[in-house]
Amino acid sequence: MNITRAAIKLAVFLTATATITAFLFIVVGNLRWGPTTHYSAEFASASGTRTGDDVKVAGVVVGKVTDVRVEANAGGAHKLGAVIDFDVNNDTQVTQATTATIKYKNLIGDRYLQLDTDSSVDAPARTPGTMLPLSQTKPALDMDALVNGFKPLLQGVDPDQANKLTASLISVLNGRTQDLGVLVSQVGELGQAIADRDAAVGSTVTDLNVVLDTVATRSVAFGQLITQLQSLFTGLADDRVLVRDGLTHIEAASAQLSDLLQRTRPDLTADIAHLRGLAANLNNDTSTLNLVLSKLPAAYQLMGRASGYGSFVNFFVCGLAIRYPTIDGGHADTPMFTVPARRCH
Repeated sequence: MNITRAAIKLAVFLTATATITAFLFIVVGNLRWGPTTHYSAEFASASGTRTGDDVKVAGVVVGKVTDVRVEANAGGAHKLGAVIDFDVNNDTQVTQATTATIKYKNLIGDRYLQLDTDSSVDAPARTPGTMLPLSQTKPALDMDALVNGFKPLLQGVDPDQANKLTASLISVLNGRTQDLGVLVSQVGELGQAIADRDAAVGSTVTDLNVVLDTVATRSVAFGQLITQLQSLFTGLADDRVLVRDGLTHIEAASAQLSDLLQRTRPDLTADIAHLRGLAANLNNDTSTLNLVLSKLPAAYQLMGRASGYGSFVNFFVCGLAIRYPTIDGGHADTPMFTVPARRCH
């Protein structure tokens, strides 16, 4: 009786253990059942991809990689290419526009195959068993090539200088945790402010693109403008002595003009006041002024007619000189311009 009870307990334990183990195996191994469809895809590089890797659509596992191989003439004559065979569920839509991309699954280098289909493109379904061409596939980022690209830069770094720089940074930041936290907080606030003004930033970038496009379309004229500006500045540099003397004379003339205005300011003030009174009188007698101005043309015609048929009015200018005030309060005369006529001698 005891043996039977122990055997039953052992059987129950083994059954439960087997069930849990099978469940874990199914979950960890991501085992799937059901009808699938087979496809292939050609890649320039399938580095890191292994049989059993997941095939995902929009982050959902829909299939498995069944084989990774190198196939001769995969993309054309005399060409080697990496070919990945994979199976997907029958309900997964794979069209002629579907693209395949190898992506990193985690930080330890595992990969998975990502399928993307542009829903805006009306493309027919792809025939099962066919291969996605190289133009519709993208390999994963080659970390080795990326790291090797920094090799020349790292080779030019002096280890002693790098250590000194690190020590200097540590000494500067040591004991200033609070200040560093404030700085990080302010940088975060700045980023948040820029994010809140995303529309304004986008509009600014768009306007800047328009300006740059305009400058690009008028590159010839812009280049000519720069050349002309360079010629202008070169000419100014060559004539810098004349420019300096001219500025000196302009400064002297400005000083003299300022002194003249200062001396004549009282007279100008009085003239402006009288002009204001004259304008007021003219405004008050607008009707009379209009009447006089309207009759002046007829009067001038009569005067011209009278002077034309007789010697009533006869003027002849023999000489002309202009007297003008000077800065010191006096006056000066221009040279006399005379007419070489007998009547003037």
